[in-house]
Amino acid sequence: MDDSGWDQHIRPVGSGGAAEAIARRLSELIGARMLVAGDRFPSEKALAEKFGVATMTVRQSIAVLREEGLVETRRGARGGTFVVDNVLHRIKEMAGLRPYTASQVEELSAWRQAISGEASARAAQRADADAHARLRELAARTHQTLPNADDYRTADAALHLYIAELSGSQRLLEAEQGIQSELTHLLAAHPGSVEARSTPGQMHEPLTRAIVSGDPDQARKEFGIHAQATADMCLIFSRDKA
Repeated sequence: MDDSGWDQHIRPVGSGGAAEAIARRLSELIGARMLVAGDRFPSEKALAEKFGVATMTVRQSIAVLREEGLVETRRGARGGTFVVDNVLHRIKEMAGLRPYTASQVEELSAWRQAISGEASARAAQRADADAHARLRELAARTHQTLPNADDYRTADAALHLYIAELSGSQRLLEAEQGIQSELTHLLAAHPGSVEARSTPGQMHEPLTRAIVSGDPDQARKEFGIHAQATADMCLIFSRDKA
């Protein structure tokens, strides 16, 4: 993610519990596949300025991510803090320790329909020709990456984040980032088969077609179908609370 991306997705945090909030935010960006293996963080000083906190607070946050195995800090002229090469494997390990229950899957699906469904409707009202072209490009990318679960997760997240961006709402975009991070954790252990990822409900063409046609009601409806298809796939592997 380049400097403009950091500026777009980071805002100052309050003083209370700032280190925890920053660690959670950075972890969310990794989970949402906005930061991927090998990506380098800005310097601690630069991050502190973006978050509006002291450098020591950022240092504490990065230490938390290191302990979780999500980042590593390298020394020397080419040093800095980087997302670890095996970050998706680490997320799978973390997901295995806290598997989702059926009720949690259903709750996430309801949250998606409220947030992502509204973002889809707003995108249908606001997107222009250039946005339509980019939307089709991202949707095509999800189809191309179907055989590889990790690549598909990255492409899928990028598409939904772009739809949220097209909504014109910063709050919807930030909420979508959290949703995509949760989906990465949910799908880490059980990403489903190629067949499951390519069911009619999982495919993105109906949703993108509704947005491009400028039909907000249809876009909201198509997203609901898409979200339910994902939930149905995940419910097969979810567990009930003991």
